Amino acid sequence: MIYFCVYDVFFFIFILFFFPYIWKRIKPDKIFPFGWKERFGIYDIDVIRKLRKKKNIWFQTVSVGELLSITPLIRIMREKFPDENIILTVTTKTGRKIALKEFPDIPCLFFPFDFSVIVKRAIKFLNPKLIILVETEIWPNLFRISFNKKIPFLIINGRVSPKSFSRYKKFKFFIKKVVSLPDEIIMRTKEESKRIIYLGAKKEKVTVLGSIKFDQAFLLSEKINPNKIRQMYSIPENKKIVVFGSIHPGEEKPIVEIAKKMLKTNSDITIVIVPRFLDKTNIFKILNEEKIPYAKKSNLEGNQNLPVWVIDTYGELNNFYSICDIAFVGGSLIPWGGQNPIEPAAFKKPVIFGKYNWHFFEEWEKIKNNKGGIEVNDFQQLYQKISFLLDNPSFAREIGEKAFTTILENKDTTIKILSIIKKYF
Repeated sequence: MIYFCVYDVFFFIFILFFFPYIWKRIKPDKIFPFGWKERFGIYDIDVIRKLRKKKNIWFQTVSVGELLSITPLIRIMREKFPDENIILTVTTKTGRKIALKEFPDIPCLFFPFDFSVIVKRAIKFLNPKLIILVETEIWPNLFRISFNKKIPFLIINGRVSPKSFSRYKKFKFFIKKVVSLPDEIIMRTKEESKRIIYLGAKKEKVTVLGSIKFDQAFLLSEKINPNKIRQMYSIPENKKIVVFGSIHPGEEKPIVEIAKKMLKTNSDITIVIVPRFLDKTNIFKILNEEKIPYAKKSNLEGNQNLPVWVIDTYGELNNFYSICDIAFVGGSLIPWGGQNPIEPAAFKKPVIFGKYNWHFFEEWEKIKNNKGGIEVNDFQQLYQKISFLLDNPSFAREIGEKAFTTILENKDTTIKILSIIKKYF
């Protein structure tokens, strides 16, 4: 218990000293004028009344990727168990915007700060019968209080990256008291299961089922119609499209340099750049400095003929993956760990991924070993591989087909996870 008291003290100090920065990210705006209070376990009275009517299944996701990854699971749960109430919590405003779009009839709230008084208050009002954490964000007070209140608590699609593992090992004396508490931990890979067990999870509670992101990708392949997307954006069938998806700061300038080279040798190409963080991107400044004409997605009408498009709206990336000829997935040529390489594979596109890919190592290894993608070590190699694929379209299509085969071979993890979850209904 003493460790959790110390954690509370440090958490309080952290909130106190960094509150100006935190407030900047959570302060009310036109879309979420009330939402900041939810982070302190304070909810609108109408929300409380609705949630208190019946016990709820509470899903917590941190990133947009995690939120989207449970789309197939929630869809199946609602089909098979229509009487069960589901609520979602998210950490970011972007995540909540996506949640409102994807799940308009499911209550979605901001995740409360992991301070014991706040967590107890949140649990009281959210009224969960089951808590499901997507992937492996460790919230000590949520884990402890759920355990003490005998509320079943599961981790699904669990992952522990090498970077996280290295950080957690420094605090193993405390982490082991936390990760031993969930009722079940469903990990993506054997290696990650070994890491979570080393950190203190009980071996008999850990299961390896694979990644649910393959199911999410398969759902995308059925949901998005590439022909309709091309018509929506008035893109001719013979126009070649190269997408640089989820590009991080640090990758932007080299990507623009690659784009500049490509435009000199390809007159029939549109380059689509999708920044990962719109509030941190320097892409517009760099394009202006290089004097490269570009169109913003938010102001595309009448500018479709410009050679570079920058997608400055959220939730659009998969639309462009569906119609591209080649996709590079960012966050992977800087030491970030990579974004999701499975999404372009859903549309039979050849995927290029950088060497910094630990966040999706298992998924990427399956794609790469199936010859459905190409790994590059630097931006020079990236340019060379894109040029080669543009010059060899039949080979590019062959790679894309193999990428999609990888999805077919690895989907259905969601059904396996559901068979475990329903034990706790």
